[in-house]
Amino acid sequence: MSKQEFNHVFPLSVRWGDADVYGHINNVEFARYVESGRVAYCEEVMGLTLKAGIESGWVLADMQCRYLKQVHYPALLEVHTRISQMGNKSATMLADIYHKGEDTPVLTSRGVIVWFDMKRQQTAPIPNDIKAKVTSFEQSVEGVTLP
Repeated sequence: MSKQEFNHVFPLSVRWGDADVYGHINNVEFARYVESGRVAYCEEVMGLTLKAGIESGWVLADMQCRYLKQVHYPALLEVHTRISQMGNKSATMLADIYHKGEDTPVLTSRGVIVWFDMKRQQTAPIPNDIKAKVTSFEQSVEGVTLP
């Protein structure tokens, strides 16, 4: 994949405390970076405010990461995020992380997010307005399969 396959970019600065004893950014921090991109995507593309007490929203059901290059402090990164597929209750969310200004990712990630009814504690259909916002945002990206 390439940067051009993503419409959403979330900039982020690596923190000193993100490094481990080996001097590179700890793998668990990358899950947080992907999460930051995912949350920003939900807020900016879908207009969702993720907070305690919401009645329904996205939950992460699965996430896979491929660590391709080490990252050291200090670094400016970009989390590129997109939804590549959307079904009735779930969506596939892809994320690539790049050093700012570079074209080769340091990490690629694939996750499945599920629309969840918090009161009933079960999956629920993705609201039509959310589907429409995502489809509109992602329509110019090749390889996207949306309703």
